[in-house]
Amino acid sequence: MEPRLLIINCASPFFFYIPMGSFGLCDFLEQRGIAARIFSPSLYRENQAGNRLRQVLDTFRPTHVGFVLHWQETAHGLLAALADVKAWSPEVITLCGGFTASYFAEDLLRTVEDLDYVVVGDPEEPVRQLLEKVNPAEIANLIRREGDVIVPSTTSWLADGPLLTSLSFAGLEYLIDADRYVEKIETKLGFPVFLGRGCVFDCRYCGGSRHAFKRHSQRFHPVTRTVAAVLADLHHLKNWTAVLYICYENNPAWIKTLFRAIAADPELRGHFTLHYGAWHLPGQEFLDLYQRAFTCSQVTPVFEFSPEVCDDADRVWIKGNATYSLAELEENIAFIGQTLGRQARIEVFFSRYHPGTTIQSLQREIGQIVLLKHRLFLCQNPPVRVCFDHLSTDVGSRYWESHIDGHQRFATLLRRKEQIDEGTRYLFPVDNLCLYIPEQLPAPFLLRMEALFAVLEHLEQHCHELFHLLCAGVGEQWVWDLTDVLEPMVEKAPGAFFSSLPVDAVLAVLEQRWGPGGPVRAALPFFIDLLRFTRNKINSHARGMAGEEHQLDSDACQMVLNKAQVSIHEQDYLDPLPLIHRFQQHQHDKPFPYERTVCLFLPTGILAMSHASYRNTLRYFERPSTLAAYRNRLMASGQAIDWEEHVQLIHRLVSQGLLLPVNR
Repeated sequence: MEPRLLIINCASPFFFYIPMGSFGLCDFLEQRGIAARIFSPSLYRENQAGNRLRQVLDTFRPTHVGFVLHWQETAHGLLAALADVKAWSPEVITLCGGFTASYFAEDLLRTVEDLDYVVVGDPEEPVRQLLEKVNPAEIANLIRREGDVIVPSTTSWLADGPLLTSLSFAGLEYLIDADRYVEKIETKLGFPVFLGRGCVFDCRYCGGSRHAFKRHSQRFHPVTRTVAAVLADLHHLKNWTAVLYICYENNPAWIKTLFRAIAADPELRGHFTLHYGAWHLPGQEFLDLYQRAFTCSQVTPVFEFSPEVCDDADRVWIKGNATYSLAELEENIAFIGQTLGRQARIEVFFSRYHPGTTIQSLQREIGQIVLLKHRLFLCQNPPVRVCFDHLSTDVGSRYWESHIDGHQRFATLLRRKEQIDEGTRYLFPVDNLCLYIPEQLPAPFLLRMEALFAVLEHLEQHCHELFHLLCAGVGEQWVWDLTDVLEPMVEKAPGAFFSSLPVDAVLAVLEQRWGPGGPVRAALPFFIDLLRFTRNKINSHARGMAGEEHQLDSDACQMVLNKAQVSIHEQDYLDPLPLIHRFQQHQHDKPFPYERTVCLFLPTGILAMSHASYRNTLRYFERPSTLAAYRNRLMASGQAIDWEEHVQLIHRLVSQGLLLPVNR
């Protein structure tokens, strides 16, 4: 029987991207007359994936099935897919590859009895030889069983530049149900462009660092494809997608050469939107070339930066080399805004926690990140999202090897991942596969900090008016007062706290703490009113006001305001930027002037209008009125109102429960 390889990209709830080597391996084998396909369970609902896999196995009839255990998140996906394959055919030959498989190679075979082989490092030649029935003892990079003994390979093999250049890493036709994959990745960062293997950087937490590549792939130097090979892939991809992703910046000059080549190709120029993971700060030449080569009109491109920590010296140590300072990053973000305007989004990633993290350094970091978020909010151009996530150190990284007990055992990874999935490792939730938190941080302190992170994130996302006005008024001091308020709440019942954040209760305590005479009230004269607005906003969401929709039957139907959804405030908090600018320019020895605003809390959001506009219009519905009577009153008042537009507003307010029918 002719050899046939099915590659299964093992599933993970955290990660669905297919490592690019899978496409290159398929192309390598197909060029040599060996059929190969890719199946990704993550493209299907959990209750559909098993049935679809069995259909593929029945149709394709592989002689060998390869499992991609690249990133650690897919460890349990490997076990699930392997069980399905062995249930289909106990005799089918199974092999596994990828960063994580390579790192654990021998122990993986000891632990997972249904695996026959593990390919360490580069797979192309070893897999071809295995499929063509070369004696396994003679195949480089191949770990095998001989009875109960695990036997490592005595030779190694690395793909070189000419080989990688000869392959296509854009062969979506090799992927079963590829249209599903394209649809899914286009909602994220798009199709990753494969530029080469290996990394010049040595970030201590990363499983794709220079150190990690030596450990799991025996690769000591990166290798890069030619620009022509990448262009050929792009010509192939343009029939599938218009969204790309690059996060591989070993050589910035090479990247610029690629951009020039794309800009010079009339069939590629302006076709793709490129999301870009930047290792260096892009300068004027980079952005000029970017604008010539790519389009920003169809999809807003994302530029990613990963400073990881605020402290510049710590960043040098963590990343293994000198890098940009935080001040330089801020300047560069402003520069991107000047060049691209709102035709770009910026995402900045910080991570917690690192081996050297102390109580003092973490508190300092939190304050710096809060103020950074505020400064970037004030700039507004381009839009910036600052993330402060749990650090997920990868298998094979320096962190993994230095700080994880039993780091060479696959069971260690499985156990830690199970604890995370089941929520038993920590008293607080984690936002990714967090496998390392420094032991020197006391558990009660961690609990307080995690409660603080959760509430800060909620306030920034859902109550950004309060978040940024407090920063403008008192800097970072409010964060530490917030921590004091959270401490007894979270320590009393951590599970209940994190399952349903008691944000309104927190704000109620802050209102008492920061009442008349307090420093916050002195700094923000409208603070109590701002807090009332925020609590109204929170409670309007909690009530779930999107219940029954009403319709206005006729102009003769009487309606009355639902006062529970209306509140009057001292300022227009919905647009905090002008308010912050007025506040910063205000002479604080004088009373801060009111800008009385009426807020209408609707299921679809909040409408704000000046108190004068409300008084001259909707206030008439504080008592029951028909639409006809309402119109007559407005006409009699002599107001210049676009009645057709105003009627549309009335219908919206009726449908969303702010204007209620009377006696219905």
